[in-house]
Amino acid sequence: MITLYHFGPAFGLPDPSPFCIKVDLYLRAAGLEFECNPGFQHLRTAPKGKLPYIDDDGTRIADSEFIISHLKAKYGDPLDGGLGAEQRAVAHAFTKMMDENLYWCMMYSRWLDPRTWPTVRETLFGKLPAPSRWIAPPMVQREIRRTLHGQGLGRHSPEEILEITRRDLAALSAYLGTREYFLGERITTLDVAAWAFLAGIIIPDFDNPVTELGRSFENLTRFVERIRARYYAA
Repeated sequence: MITLYHFGPAFGLPDPSPFCIKVDLYLRAAGLEFECNPGFQHLRTAPKGKLPYIDDDGTRIADSEFIISHLKAKYGDPLDGGLGAEQRAVAHAFTKMMDENLYWCMMYSRWLDPRTWPTVRETLFGKLPAPSRWIAPPMVQREIRRTLHGQGLGRHSPEEILEITRRDLAALSAYLGTREYFLGERITTLDVAAWAFLAGIIIPDFDNPVTELGRSFENLTRFVERIRARYYAA
């Protein structure tokens, strides 16, 4: 049995982390049987100190990219098996754009935008016992601020960050066009990755420019709703 260790539902999403969502959706789309074990406490036992990770009959694998590679190697590749070399290259490039660029724009909009931070703070820390619920939020926020500054995105103005976000979303929107999925008529791992990030921007009830921008791309919003209806309907 595959067990997925992740944070748990938040903001109307299966998980606040797009990387946890990516693994969860891949397992669903690939038709693999699995169980979820949510909780922030799993950070203490995670092989790389981050979530997600899986336990696959005693084998523990961390990092969404390596998890999905492991699942493909062990259980076959029903999502991407029919893709050609050019399609795989496009999928890799878009996925890395989201992993290494769009992700940080999302993090900024959640953790550092003053319009969103109160909701994030209450959702993620509000149920902690005192005094942790008062001490932990500013500590984590400071760490994320330092990380964003070191990564580079945090050195930009809010207007510049929004423009970076717009360019990534515009690229995804232009490539998707009127298709149901990014690479044809069937869901692929690129769709899994795209949904993880786009849902993270579009679905939460946040009042910030990044969320508003995401919802302005009608084809991306329809894409998010299609995948949610197919794999996460109540």
